Formats: sequence, structure tokens, C-alpha cells
Amino acid sequence: MASYVLGDLHGQARILESLLKSVRFDPKVDILYSVGDVIDRGTETVEALEFLYEGARSGWFFPLLGNHEELLIAYLKDPKRHGTGYLDSGFGGGVTVDALEKSPKSDELLKWIASWPLVLPLDSLILVHGALPRIRQSIWGDPDLCSKRVESSTGFHSCLWARPPEIYPSYDQRTVISGHNIVPEGQTYRPGIILIDTGCYRTGRLTLYRMEDRSFHSVQGKPRCG
Repeated sequence: MASYVLGDLHGQARILESLLKSVRFDPKVDILYSVGDVIDRGTETVEALEFLYEGARSGWFFPLLGNHEELLIAYLKDPKRHGTGYLDSGFGGGVTVDALEKSPKSDELLKWIASWPLVLPLDSLILVHGALPRIRQSIWGDPDLCSKRVESSTGFHSCLWARPPEIYPSYDQRTVISGHNIVPEGQTYRPGIILIDTGCYRTGRLTLYRMEDRSFHSVQGKPRCG
């Protein structure tokens, strides 16, 4: 049995398939977590969602919200307010909206996405998309603050949007694994913080972190983006 954490996918279903094959992922015994941003930019977003949705139903896949999922949810609730940001070609939401409109499972998939948690504390690890919010007047982050720290103007959760240098290790010494910030390869950003977003939609490089031996596994593919 092995447990893996997946970096930002952004609709690259074929590269994900290649990566899982490369580590001989066995859904009967292995587990896959995601640090968010499964959607947008890639033309295979719905294919990725449908595959991972079945994985969640079968008990081997566990997702987290990313900032792209949060903005999708906000856009669907208020298209006029969030359309400019979400549908912008740089952000890549239009590809997802178009694909979901054609999917017979659209309502089911959207309901599922809305159920994804902001943060997932495990025994020795904490998974979050961006970063743990900082405890005031300290150098530490706290997973319990993820649901409480929101931007006043948008209502978005800061733990999904944080960029360096606003990235902090957990106060309880658990290692934080996150995506959102692109690195050339999976790496320890600094003690207690691991980054695994290798920019698959741009570079074609997708990365997994295997918990049991603390190893990184990547494949190189050709991204398909809208």
C-alpha cells in the first residue's frame, strides 16, 4: 500500500494517467490525495473530474479545494461579479465552463467539488492548496485558521491564494504539503514545507509525493490547454 499527494493537475487527464502508471498505482490498495486545482486551463478537465470522482466514490481519491475550484464556485453563484476573473484566458475557467455545459454529469460533479475541504490534516502531514494562515505575531501557520481567514473584498480563503513569502510551517511540526506555487521539481521549500506544483499545464511535468518514503515522482507529457 502506498499513499500519494498529487500536485496541481489543471485538466491534464492523460498526463495523470501516465503518472499513475509510472508508479504502478493500484486503486485496490493505494490512496491518492490532491492539493487542489484539478480544473481549468486543460481541455481534459471533465475527463479528469469524472475519473477522480469515481476514485472518490471507490475510496481511493481524496481532493482538496484549490483557488481555481473556489473561483469556479463563486462564478457559478454570481457570474456578473466573478466572470471577468474566472473566464479570463490566463486563468482558464472558460474551458471548464464550456466542458461542464456539455457533460451529463455536470450537476453531480459540481456538487462534489463544492464539498471539497480547505485543508486536510493527516498524522504527520497537513495538505493545503496555498499555505496555512499565519498565527498573529509568530512564524507559524495553523490549519484551524484556514476556514477563518478570508479576504474582506472577495470572501475568498487566504489559504488557497497565498504566495511566497507568506508561506509558513505548521506550529505543531507536521510537514505542510501544498501546490499553487510553481517549482521546477517537487522540493522542500524550507523546513516543514513541501511544494509539489510543477506547472503541468505549462511545462507538462506532473508530480506526486509518496508519503511512505518521502519521495517525489514525476512524468513529462505534452499539456493540452484551451
